[in-house]
Amino acid sequence: MNTTKKAIRLLTETCLRKGIRKVVFSPGSRSAPLVIAFSQIDEIECLVIPDERVAGYFALGLAQQLQETVAVVCTSGTAVLNLSPAVCEAYYQNVPLLLLTADRPFGAVSKGENQTIMQEGIFGPHVVFDVSIDGDAEEENELKEVQQQVSNAIDETRNGYTGPVQVNVHLSEPLYQTTDANFFFNWEEEHEISSTEFIQLKDLQRIKTSFSTNEKKMFVVGMREFDAEFNEQLQKLSERNDVIIVYENISNVKLPEAVWNVDACISAMETDSEENFIPDVVVTLGKQIVSKKLKQFLHEKPTIHWDVPPGSSVGRNWNMFGDILIGVEPINETQFLNAVIDTNETTASKYKKNWLQLSKHTNELSKKYFSKNDYNDLKVMETLVNSFPENSNIQYGNSTPIRYANFFMHKNSLTINANRGTSGIDGCLSTAAGSAFNRKGITVCVLGDVSFFYDSNALWNNYLSPNLRIIIINNNGGSIFRLLDGPSKVNEFEKFFETRHELNAKHLASMYGLPYYFCALQNELEETLKTFYEPSTHAKILEIKTDSMHSAEAYKKYFDFLRKEN
Repeated sequence: MNTTKKAIRLLTETCLRKGIRKVVFSPGSRSAPLVIAFSQIDEIECLVIPDERVAGYFALGLAQQLQETVAVVCTSGTAVLNLSPAVCEAYYQNVPLLLLTADRPFGAVSKGENQTIMQEGIFGPHVVFDVSIDGDAEEENELKEVQQQVSNAIDETRNGYTGPVQVNVHLSEPLYQTTDANFFFNWEEEHEISSTEFIQLKDLQRIKTSFSTNEKKMFVVGMREFDAEFNEQLQKLSERNDVIIVYENISNVKLPEAVWNVDACISAMETDSEENFIPDVVVTLGKQIVSKKLKQFLHEKPTIHWDVPPGSSVGRNWNMFGDILIGVEPINETQFLNAVIDTNETTASKYKKNWLQLSKHTNELSKKYFSKNDYNDLKVMETLVNSFPENSNIQYGNSTPIRYANFFMHKNSLTINANRGTSGIDGCLSTAAGSAFNRKGITVCVLGDVSFFYDSNALWNNYLSPNLRIIIINNNGGSIFRLLDGPSKVNEFEKFFETRHELNAKHLASMYGLPYYFCALQNELEETLKTFYEPSTHAKILEIKTDSMHSAEAYKKYFDFLRKEN
């Protein structure tokens, strides 16, 4: 039995034809026709997650790992607003989501109807496309329009700027009426997705000339998924003496001769030698960059900055190093890298050598410091990074974990993700849960206590993979603010910034039937990690207790050590 609403059946069939294979629902009455219609399609897997905010991030995690569009369905009213954080993250992370938001009939706004808000265009500029359709359409010409609108919306999730798209579906009662009658539709031809325009030859030559005539070149790689072709192009560039590649763990780059510990390098750099490390040309690739030190170090110092985003974001032009940006629109990564690879290397340049020597020296200093480092957040992170199983997916929480993770070299077989689109703490665990759902290997989510408790509803669903491992570093509050100069100088710092607490995850783990482990000493942690990743019938939670004040002191001493020892 299927819904009697022809437009909704057409909508769901269009989703099937356009490749949608995963739909995440949050229960609600207005969305009932969508739920009924999707549930009749065997090829589409339907997942039900009660909390809309969790559902949005769960779908984001799914789409992130599957590299395909995932649909999200919710009821009308504030349920739609609860998708907003995940929508923003998907927009800035270039993750394709199809948001099917059920709504009251056209004209119902501002008339006292229950669960009725202004849903059309509610996500504003944080979706790449939005459209409202008539879910009650019956006539052939109306149904034809619905089919075209939905087909176009799905294409738009990956057409040009990859990201979320909203289809607001107006529905009137009855909502639960079903029939066993079949409907037959005349399908329209699919419209072609536009392709990125290739840059003109004269502009390509200008870029090549400008690149080759400058001696020192730096490529900074931000967040991105691993791409073998992209990595191969960077490998060719890294073999040149006039090019240095700088990347972070969430860049998922695998290069032997590159700088991965840039924050530590900048701290260990002698002030009177900075000029040897400042590039003439800096090229930013990928998405967001975690390192604030690098942004400050390069601010308005290079002669040229080219921002070359992934193909889905052509024309972005992030001006992150001051007023030195020169756009390269409409070129994409592949075109740009192939162009600059095909230029002559600057002779007698020691630029790469200088950076690699600094990186090696900094790494030796870091190992020396960490070998004598006692139990604190930094030591915990070092221990965790060394423990991650081969071929695991690591999902880092924001604030402290993602920053600490960049101090340690990760195994090449790991894939690393983090919600750095907007860098919020609100859906880190939910995203990890979605990411783990379709993966065969281990997914490890490392996050702070505030992030965990804020997003603990992520545990409230039936789709937690037994391969998910949740690691909470609990230092009783937002210790990130102890590492920043500004907040730590404010009166009543602990009350207004650190939000100290005495909570732990033990009872939450028990409520959701998850195995729970607790460590408060280094030897306990090392012993627990020996078995923590072993196969299980349930996801597992490991809570690691640390002291925030001691950890903040150890962090600051690390940078002091790098400066003094150099």
